Amino acid sequence: MKVKKKELIRPNTKIMKSIKSIYFSVTIIMLSVIVIGCKSKSLETSAPFSINEKTYFYWTGGKQGTEGTTIRLVGRTQSMNVSFSKLYFQNHEYGIVPQFNSEGFLIEGTFSKFKEKDVIMHRDPAAEYGNQVPQIEKKIPFDLEDDEAVLLYSVNGLEGYHKISGIKQLDKVDKP
Repeated sequence: MKVKKKELIRPNTKIMKSIKSIYFSVTIIMLSVIVIGCKSKSLETSAPFSINEKTYFYWTGGKQGTEGTTIRLVGRTQSMNVSFSKLYFQNHEYGIVPQFNSEGFLIEGTFSKFKEKDVIMHRDPAAEYGNQVPQIEKKIPFDLEDDEAVLLYSVNGLEGYHKISGIKQLDKVDKP
């Protein structure tokens, strides 16, 4: 009995080289699209505006357990195409409504905290009805010191982030 040698099937090398070339090209194109499409949050050191006054203060409200922080920025801009949308300060995101006038702009943001209600803990689950789920704060996308903030702005639809340092703390205010 003769034993036949098994023949190895060899694919056409031209076809394999073409497939490798196509695979390599598609990979390069996909990586390029990913890199170009990713939007990095780079902080601008020069912005189309200047901030002349930067202060913040802590406050307590008239209702027990109400407290917060208010930050105030006063500045000038040469372009009226600048808009401001968010401010990141002391690990919180502030919604802001800037006010523009002939001398420049004023940005004021307030973050409020309210004393949480007591949670009812009971062996009868029906007695715990009405407890609310605690709110978990979102982490801001920047690591900042206590006297630093990041202002999100846009010029003609292009967004930028401007880091503000050296914000001066004022005395605590007790509101009625």
